[in-house]
Amino acid sequence: MASDSFQYRALFEYKRERGDDISLQTGDLLTVHKASLMAQPRLDYQDGDERIPRGWLHGTNERTKEKGDFPGTFVEYVGAVRVGPPAAKSWSRPIPRTPGGSQADAGAQPPGATAASAASLLSLIVWLPVCFIGVGWVRLL
Repeated sequence: MASDSFQYRALFEYKRERGDDISLQTGDLLTVHKASLMAQPRLDYQDGDERIPRGWLHGTNERTKEKGDFPGTFVEYVGAVRVGPPAAKSWSRPIPRTPGGSQADAGAQPPGATAASAASLLSLIVWLPVCFIGVGWVRLL
């Protein structure tokens, strides 16, 4: 499910003054969800108000990935963006072996990878056909 958001560019540097603030450097891109603008106390949000930000905005600094408050008078409106949920991976990441333990299931592997374990490789080597005599394979060892 995608949501409406707006992007702003920092015009001035801002240094964090409170724990909920985020610092800005000139040129930083910031993303603010529309719902965040609509929830601002004492501001009756109307469509189009995002173009002239006022008060404190709550958003994400795309450079630092920090989330927090920053002064709306320090930024300029860039445009609307659609922010959707993160894309799912096409494969899950395998869980690493536990030190000193065993791992029963390595999980799904990336495309092109094999899930062969050391035990299955050893078994393959032990059963490796060395010669074919008449009707069957001969096992070494």
